[in-house]
Amino acid sequence: MSYFVFFLPSAMQWDFESKLFGQHLAKITTLKVLPGFLKNKHPKKPLVLSFHGLTGTGKNYISQIIAQHIYPDGLKSKFVHQFVATLHFPHVQHLDMYKDQLQTWIKRNVSACERSVFIFDEVDKMQPELIDAIKPYLDYYEHIEGVDYRKAIFIFLSNTGGEVILGLALDFRKAGKQREDIKMSDVEHHLSLAAFNKKDGGFWHSSLIAQNLIDYFVPFLPLELQHVKMCIRRAILDRGYIIEEDIVSKVANDMTYYPKDEKVFSVKGCKVKDSKSGYVFHAGILDIMPLYANSVYTIARCLEPITTGIAIATASALTGYLSSPRFYCRFAECCEEDRPFNATALEADLNKKIFGQHLANNIILRALNGFFSNPNPKKPLALSLHGWTGTGKNFISKIIADNMYPLGMESKFIHLFISTLHFPHDSKIQLYKDQLQSWIRGNVSKCERSLFIFDEMDKLHPGLVDAIKPYLDYYDHIDGVSYRKAVFIFLSNAGGDLITRKVLEFWKDGKSREDLQLKDLESVLSVGLFNNKNSGFWHSTLIEKNLIDFYVPFLPLEFRHVKMCVMAELKERGFEPDEGLAGEVAKELTYYPKVEKLFSDKGCKTVSYKLDLYV
Repeated sequence: MSYFVFFLPSAMQWDFESKLFGQHLAKITTLKVLPGFLKNKHPKKPLVLSFHGLTGTGKNYISQIIAQHIYPDGLKSKFVHQFVATLHFPHVQHLDMYKDQLQTWIKRNVSACERSVFIFDEVDKMQPELIDAIKPYLDYYEHIEGVDYRKAIFIFLSNTGGEVILGLALDFRKAGKQREDIKMSDVEHHLSLAAFNKKDGGFWHSSLIAQNLIDYFVPFLPLELQHVKMCIRRAILDRGYIIEEDIVSKVANDMTYYPKDEKVFSVKGCKVKDSKSGYVFHAGILDIMPLYANSVYTIARCLEPITTGIAIATASALTGYLSSPRFYCRFAECCEEDRPFNATALEADLNKKIFGQHLANNIILRALNGFFSNPNPKKPLALSLHGWTGTGKNFISKIIADNMYPLGMESKFIHLFISTLHFPHDSKIQLYKDQLQSWIRGNVSKCERSLFIFDEMDKLHPGLVDAIKPYLDYYDHIDGVSYRKAVFIFLSNAGGDLITRKVLEFWKDGKSREDLQLKDLESVLSVGLFNNKNSGFWHSTLIEKNLIDFYVPFLPLEFRHVKMCVMAELKERGFEPDEGLAGEVAKELTYYPKVEKLFSDKGCKTVSYKLDLYV
């Protein structure tokens, strides 16, 4: 049975305007971002929204509206999943169990419906580290273990940052400015820092923030008397009563306001309750009937698979033909270890899609071309890619995969390991070592030209990666299996600070970043990784025995490179090149160091979603 979802932005906008008050930033951001995401047939990652503000400002309410406009049953839909920290994750001692459960729940539900919606309430009460268990599902992966998470939506609700938003609203008021003049750029960066540094909050030092996987930090402003009155009028209408302004004023004036000297903002927002006079209004939990129209703007689907009976019957009739390997490989993926490697196609992809990485492009092109041109390599190719988030490490790994096998990351000969997903528990390191050896041995036995990608090496337990040391060494074969044609790629943020320091030195000396050579960075990287206790390569035999062939540095990206990323994204979406627009989007990002402001702190990672606010 097919299940269709009709999403009409104009209907959601009407609900926002008539039922959500004093939140221009939340309305504008959601109305620009959500339709674009739902229309996009091939998003690069899931949509991740983090709503911040004091209680009663509308965070839960807007989540409810979003759910109802994606699925008619709203929060009751089997495709909408709500987690409440104090209800679902109450016990500190069960942290590891909650991580496993959370990963299982998300994987199972996205497997059933790619367009699933996950709402996490009370993130400020969630145990630190728990939310990082879902980091792999929010990242830029085409699929993980056969499941594609890129069409899912994740919404986080938190009171953290409410004080930051309040302070900004007060500053604007004191300066004689309107609250409607507040822009996302005025507050978003401060919100991310507040969430990241709040020790008792669920985002404390979270990799979701460190890796720039939250697309928008959406501020909910404190509500004033006028907004409280709007909430009360709405509540009265929803209950079928006639609005009487004296009642509205009485209930609104009985609320508590702050700061004490000015009494501008409602302490409880629109969570209104006046038990003395018998009136009870709670605008945060109104029953809302979503609007539907005859026209359809966007369709999101969750379909059950159609029967394959006819195909199977036909295939059975062709058994004789399928016995031919050459014929079989036309319709099913084969290893084809001796298939020529197209270095020209790889070079074209790197030049067209990777910006500001002259070292990485050059090293990877030469390393892969040389390795695949050798019919009898002495050992597997091992590349270790290093640099800050958003500089292109995952992207270049995908390009390599696409050029090795037509199915790219979906190929059965390409294997992705993510530290926080596949190796989450310190207590199980020996089990992980055994599993890792078994996985690699089993897959290389099937195809010598297998590709293994290890992401989040900076989060891997020290010592674990040494379990695969024999497979990267100079052995003709081990137990009858040859590993010499395999490729191993390690991705890590570790060393990003060393790379940035060197690039900054070149800039201060008046040198071009393009003058940087591999010899300027490679030895610094290998020593830094070997001695970094927070790296999976800490005192690793892979480094000690010189089994990593190339340490590939990814340089921090400058404003001009971010503009290139925007231009590429415009082209991919079918728009004409627009230098002015690219510059405006690039300005939305923040740059460091504080004084020079040379490098994007998110690289090009959030360009796609920043562009949604302009097109």
